[in-house]
Amino acid sequence: MARMGTASNHRLAVSLTFDFDAESAWLGAFKVDTPSALSRGAYGAYEGVPRILRLLEKHGLPATFFIPGYSAEIHPAETRDIAAAGHEIGHHGYIHEPPHLLTPDEERVMIVRGLEELDKAVGIRPKGYRSPSWELSKSTYSLLAEYGFEYDASQLAKDRPYWVEDAGRRTDIVEVPGAWELTDSSHFLFAYSPVYLTGLSAPSKVEEIWRADFDGAYEEGGDVCYVLTMHPQIIGRHHRMAMLERVINHILEHDDVWFAQMIDIANLFRSREAANAG
Repeated sequence: MARMGTASNHRLAVSLTFDFDAESAWLGAFKVDTPSALSRGAYGAYEGVPRILRLLEKHGLPATFFIPGYSAEIHPAETRDIAAAGHEIGHHGYIHEPPHLLTPDEERVMIVRGLEELDKAVGIRPKGYRSPSWELSKSTYSLLAEYGFEYDASQLAKDRPYWVEDAGRRTDIVEVPGAWELTDSSHFLFAYSPVYLTGLSAPSKVEEIWRADFDGAYEEGGDVCYVLTMHPQIIGRHHRMAMLERVINHILEHDDVWFAQMIDIANLFRSREAANAG
């Protein structure tokens, strides 16, 4: 059995993250409210979340779930199940609204409503934020700083954590970046409208990409982190869950891999930066 890594001793940090968008993705991002579209979001709550939680429990792995306030509002039981299992909960807007399409006042309202609904559902104030649709406005970071967020997971500039810069100035927000290549929606999401998305890739193709990217990150090591971004309504299908478990098993075959929640990766970066500065 491979030797598991820790925060203080690891070759590579791996974070399994899930955006529990449910119906909010269709209402907020796609602007569709038909029963069929909304039922696709509901699949993430009724089938995807339970399957994901069972898989994580089976392997004893921590994860981070970014949850829009609307998902917590209409699916409080599933939100409580996620929290009760010990997984980190991050902020993901209120109704999956792309921030760059909002005014600063509208964006503030969405942040506050998201915080309020997560507090109602599970009594948690998130330390991390991932923007809906992986888009940011020019006001996002000042708002995140105002409301005390410690890290963001919306940028894609590096394979390792870094300080967020806002208007040319370094903030105190840590960026834990992702990648579209390591996101299930970019490979699997299908839709006819309002935009046509082909999706429906064979899991063998995605498995090849995810495993190869892990192998490259593991070989490089250092402060590189490997972040998978998934959605219960997408990854939650049986054939995709089987693919995810194969990827997890591949990762578990390697020594000194640290499975970490996003806040732990951000905190480690922050502590290392403080030590280097001191």
